[in-house]
Amino acid sequence: MTMRVGLLIAALVVTAGTASAQRSWQDLSPTERERAWRNYQRFEALPPDRRQHLEDRYQRFRDMPPTEQQRMRRNYDTYRELPPDQRQQFHRKYERWRGEKR
Repeated sequence: MTMRVGLLIAALVVTAGTASAQRSWQDLSPTERERAWRNYQRFEALPPDRRQHLEDRYQRFRDMPPTEQQRMRRNYDTYRELPPDQRQQFHRKYERWRGEKR
C-alpha cells in the first residue's frame, strides 16, 4: 500500500469518526469540510477494486467497539502531528514491520 492510499484510509477513518459521532455536514468546520470533500473526490477517482477494499476496511472500523475506534483516532491524530521527517521515519519502520509479517 502506498503512503498516499494509507493516508487516505486514515482520513476515511477520521471521517468515519465524524459520522459515528453523528455530526452533520453543517457541524464541520470549513477546514474539515474541505478535507472531507478532497478525500471523497480521491476516493471516487480510485479503481473499483481499490474503492471496495477501502469500503471493506471502513466497515471493519465501524464494527469495532467504540473504545477501539477512539484509540485509532488518537493514534492517527498523533501521527498527523508528527513533523514530516518523523512521519517518513515512522512509515519506513511500518513498511519494514509489514514486510516481516507477510
